[in-house]
Amino acid sequence: MRLWILVLLIVVTIGVQANGDIVAYQSGDLPQAPKRVVSLDDLSTELLVSLGIEPVGVGNLEGYRRWVKLGSDHLAKSEPLGSAQQPNLERLVQLKPDLIVGISSLHSALFERLDALAPTVLYDVSMAPSSRDAVTAGEQMLTHLARLTGREPEGRKVLDEMHDALANARAVAEQAGISREPLAVLYPLTQQGLFIVSNEQTLVVSLANRLGGRNPWPLNESHSLHQRIEVNEVAHQSDLNLLFIGGFEGAPFFESTLWQALPVARHGAYGFLETPYWSFGGPWSATVIVGQMAEALNAMGKAP
Repeated sequence: MRLWILVLLIVVTIGVQANGDIVAYQSGDLPQAPKRVVSLDDLSTELLVSLGIEPVGVGNLEGYRRWVKLGSDHLAKSEPLGSAQQPNLERLVQLKPDLIVGISSLHSALFERLDALAPTVLYDVSMAPSSRDAVTAGEQMLTHLARLTGREPEGRKVLDEMHDALANARAVAEQAGISREPLAVLYPLTQQGLFIVSNEQTLVVSLANRLGGRNPWPLNESHSLHQRIEVNEVAHQSDLNLLFIGGFEGAPFFESTLWQALPVARHGAYGFLETPYWSFGGPWSATVIVGQMAEALNAMGKAP
């Protein structure tokens, strides 16, 4: 299973940098209602297609279609631009975009070159500790992009759906009594008996934190997207609730004697999320993932 790791690039000092804003860098002459938009990464692609925009060019196009999938029907005519980390700028020029959308943690070092090609917006995405979690960041990015592209009604609809899904999941957690207990979201390395903890600024952890539980393994280091923990750390949590990422329900590990001996397994206080994409995403991803969380928590609350 692919772990989505963002490469932190050197920040340049060129361009307009909005301190404390969701926009990290932007050109000085952004267009009104752009028609030919290019997306450089999965998060930017999701934001665009959730607004009903069909980007003319997309970084990591095949990866998005395979893993994220949301709004893939809006990508039928999109041209691939290579990887998100190293987009093909020659191909980008040929598309003659009137707006380029990317994120600071991948594209800050490219801003000067991008700005010379077409009006560019880079949203502020990083692992640095912040009072703004991934849910709030996604909401602010979508709101800004909707206003920029003249898609504000579409943006409000996406955000209303996310808020409804969050409220429902919080209610499920409260009813099940999980909202006041340790709650963690892990990726299981079933062949090794290890688990991966994600940074507090990732989407899946931000969503879990919104449900009222206490994360027993908070990872706040700005340079670490993931961290491994061993099974004995799970064993020491007697009242733990776990959600596993990646659709591992039915994996042999969860039938093993080792797993069945753990308190969380004996209590039936664990569930599975189907999503294979959890580190970064916008409001559309948040709606899907928190919906899966609600289903899993509801089943856990009814477990004997």
